[in-house]
Amino acid sequence: MNVRTNRITHLLALASSFILTAGFITSCSNSPASSSNNTVNAPAVSVPVLITDAPSDQLVAFSLTIDSIVLNGSKGSATVLSTPTTIEICHLNGIQAPLVTANIAQDTYTSAVITFSSPEITYISSAGAAITVTPTLATTSYTYTFPMPGPFTISSSSSGALLFDLIASKSVNIVGTTVTVTPTFTVTGVPAASAVPPPGQNGTGMQQMATVVSVSGTSLTLEPGSGPNFTVTTNSSTLLQGFSALSALTAGELVQVDFILLPGPCPLSVSNACIAPPPVLLATRIQLAQPTAVGPPINLLTGPVLSVSSGGFKMALMQGLGVAASAAATTSIVTVTTNSSTVYAIAPQFVSLSALPFTPTFTSANLSPGQTVGVVASVVSPVPNWTATATNVTLMPQTLGGTVTAISTVGTWTAYTLSLPSGSAFATLSGASAVTVYTNANTAPPPPTPFSTAPPIAVNSVVRFNGLVFSTGGGAFAMVAGCSPDGPPGI
Repeated sequence: MNVRTNRITHLLALASSFILTAGFITSCSNSPASSSNNTVNAPAVSVPVLITDAPSDQLVAFSLTIDSIVLNGSKGSATVLSTPTTIEICHLNGIQAPLVTANIAQDTYTSAVITFSSPEITYISSAGAAITVTPTLATTSYTYTFPMPGPFTISSSSSGALLFDLIASKSVNIVGTTVTVTPTFTVTGVPAASAVPPPGQNGTGMQQMATVVSVSGTSLTLEPGSGPNFTVTTNSSTLLQGFSALSALTAGELVQVDFILLPGPCPLSVSNACIAPPPVLLATRIQLAQPTAVGPPINLLTGPVLSVSSGGFKMALMQGLGVAASAAATTSIVTVTTNSSTVYAIAPQFVSLSALPFTPTFTSANLSPGQTVGVVASVVSPVPNWTATATNVTLMPQTLGGTVTAISTVGTWTAYTLSLPSGSAFATLSGASAVTVYTNANTAPPPPTPFSTAPPIAVNSVVRFNGLVFSTGGGAFAMVAGCSPDGPPGI
């Protein structure tokens, strides 16, 4: 399952020493860096820190509290994260999300130490049952040593991000009913994008769902389901869905944001060297879940459907936003009630769904176990038995991985037959052994990495795709891919 992913991750790790110093991170000047970059008293650099996940196919929800992150360098240590932050891992499969923005001293760093606690897991047994457990935590810290060709340096001209990748497939061991967690990470640098993606692209590979905190001019401050607030900027190209102007957003409303990392402006130069501010998170798309003005404060629950019955379904909770939803622990099982007034919809970020060889529909009639959905609910009841009454059910993007067994062309689309691995939660829940994945020019490349030379996807490639999964009848499923975390640009 992870052969291709691991190869790319290894290449990224090998390049980490260069990412925050030279060619892979955009500097605002071609002049040599100032010598102050190497002085003890050099000012700290503000660095966005992102988090993602490499998958474990059997899991449907995995939460972990990251207690601290510390970098060890030639001049001492630098704290990246000091406030314990609980994250849900499975929704990050193939997606990069903000974790924190850290002020990191200019230095050469050789290792990162991550400490953690309180794992919770929901997995799908071979019998198809969703099992929620508090697993054994085998260790409370992990040290990642930057591999050859050596350490990386943060300097005043750095304008990229740090990416922490929790390798779930290596972190969770399930033997019978015994679940042990040994969190394993890789740490790499992420260069800023060289350009804003073209209109009509189905995603960016960087995404977050959050609650609006405030709006100031072209900037939007957001509170994620866990972790500190973060700010995105907008421009005239930002696609607004469900509202017409940034100023129309009010505190407490729930949004989904696609973003990219761009170099910040350069307001100050010293000795012909740019003193760069932190890169910006530019929102390419902001979707309003539902205005709070239409009724009681709303809640947004996202996660995979476990089973479907008359009048509702059960889902595993990955993320919860809103007054009541925020009290629900990730890895909760939620019973969702639907009725004749419940609205079914497709995530509007997918603006390109035309000319497909099937009709992409999502209704109560073709809602299927294994699909990931977002539920808007004005009423959510508390533990021990979480229930929600859905006003809206939206088909949401999800990540599936497997082995490509066939490739064909259908009009403007490329169709990949993706054979799912044994033990895949989606395969067990849906009953499908394969999914047909469609990509076209609007399928986004992976987020920027030092190496964009991954070989073209071919038969026998082991890859992941992130997109909308539709039930097309007769037990068959088709995905319209928004991006391929392991695929080359322009697939």
